[in-house]
Amino acid sequence: MEVHPLLGQLDQLLGAEGELVGRGPTAPPPQGITPGMRDGSAHVLRCLKVWYDLPSDVFHTATANIDTFLAKMKAQPKHLSCIAVSSFHLACTQYQAEYGGFEVPDPQDLVTISQSRCSASDLTRMEAILASKLATSKQEVPALPVTPLSFLRAMWEVSRVAAARLELLPVPLTGLPANVLHQLEILVCDSSTLKLRPCELALSLLCTEFQRQCGKEGKGATSAALMGFITELQKYCGIQSSEFVSCLSLVCGILEKYNGEGQVPHRQRLVWKLSNRTLRHLRPTDKLRATLPRISEESCSELVSLRLRSASESSLESLSDCAVNSDSESDIEMEEPRTWASIVAAS
Repeated sequence: MEVHPLLGQLDQLLGAEGELVGRGPTAPPPQGITPGMRDGSAHVLRCLKVWYDLPSDVFHTATANIDTFLAKMKAQPKHLSCIAVSSFHLACTQYQAEYGGFEVPDPQDLVTISQSRCSASDLTRMEAILASKLATSKQEVPALPVTPLSFLRAMWEVSRVAAARLELLPVPLTGLPANVLHQLEILVCDSSTLKLRPCELALSLLCTEFQRQCGKEGKGATSAALMGFITELQKYCGIQSSEFVSCLSLVCGILEKYNGEGQVPHRQRLVWKLSNRTLRHLRPTDKLRATLPRISEESCSELVSLRLRSASESSLESLSDCAVNSDSESDIEMEEPRTWASIVAAS
């Protein structure tokens, strides 16, 4: 495959990214949605994407919908949860209209699972508002937006084809690795990356991945070639060296903070609503005793001995025929009741 068609796709993405810079809440307004609130909603969208086992495109489309809407409209914090789930449902509809291949989640199920404190009708109305504000034409479903994932895929393909032409080993994989997709989602969940161009964010993450591969493989020629790809892509996208260094430092800091944290910064507290009948079934230990009663071996030894005699009368006679004395017989009878297995078998 030639590199030039891939560079043409990259040109189209660069032409459409002008509207994507500076979206979302950049500073906490007096009584509006703060960047921290936006980041918490983004993490909830990641959970929904994992729950429904959807492609990463749906998550990036949903976060782009939220950021673009918040840049155009003023919203109150109490409406953010409804905006988030509506953006997620709209993103599923957008992806299904473009590629198909999966079923859009039911609004009622989405509201119940996300616990967004809104009804299915509220989600539908909010989704219509989002679609009207995000659509660039009179189409009912807005087109898929350009996201950092779009740039990352284009840059990855350019690097892969160039590496194959130069016969570098190992050649980057055909698709993006799972760890790279995961890291990009973590970066998008941080509102500090909204001030960056999508191509800067994608190129910085690609640089960290190539650095990791170079450190793992330890091949000088391959390392120099991969870093050369980063330099050429930086020039092609018109990214200044100082801006790229600053962006790379920010990306490394976010990933290092995420990998080093012992607890999740944004955790949604789920509240399970159960009926009284269900609660009664879920609490079967109310009438159970805290400790089990002690089993007295002395009280049951006599009963067990009688049962053992009646059950093994013939075996005892054979033992007496083999010159086993009465003391050994009494030892056998006294040792058996002292084991749990013998008590259970006898009863």
